[in-house]
Amino acid sequence: MRYTKYKKIYKVSLFGPNDEWRVNAASQYRIPGSSVTNGKTCRFNLNGAFNDIILSKNARLILESAFFPSVANVSSYINTRIVTSSEDKVFDTVKQTSGNPLLVTFAGLNQIIYNNSELFYNFNVPSTFLSKGYIDIQVECPSAINSITFTGNALDNFFLTFVIVDEDDEEINDPNIAQTVEYKNYGRLGMPIRTPLT
Repeated sequence: MRYTKYKKIYKVSLFGPNDEWRVNAASQYRIPGSSVTNGKTCRFNLNGAFNDIILSKNARLILESAFFPSVANVSSYINTRIVTSSEDKVFDTVKQTSGNPLLVTFAGLNQIIYNNSELFYNFNVPSTFLSKGYIDIQVECPSAINSITFTGNALDNFFLTFVIVDEDDEEINDPNIAQTVEYKNYGRLGMPIRTPLT
């Protein structure tokens, strides 16, 4: 049998005015144990564009660009998280949890970020990431002293653009593209090894 990597790329752009929870006060949240509102969850409807897409276990989300506008009472950095599970191990000391991986941190306001490398701002996403029909994003200011109002037009200029790169093995018969895989060369865990098993 012969295998090669088959790559698919999906591009997604999310813009602040299209947040379905733009005016929903319940989408905001507080610093644990505090009365200070410091974050918001935004929901972006994919309008059925990717409902039929089931990603492989190799799919990765890679940031292309992002902008965070000036928002009242935000005086320091802003964390942006994608609300999803990930096969990557994720942990931060603020959340004390392994969920919702951090995508990008804005050092200040009115800051735009361009990413030109697959090595940065990327992580694994589950097979259902696109097919569930929406993407949730969390924005938060962990060091907020006063409550922040993220609803209304506060985040209208916020945007994220990213690509999902999905590479999966595809069986082919063309000897010019891929070498024959000999299963005796696979170890006990199903991983290829450099020398045949004896």
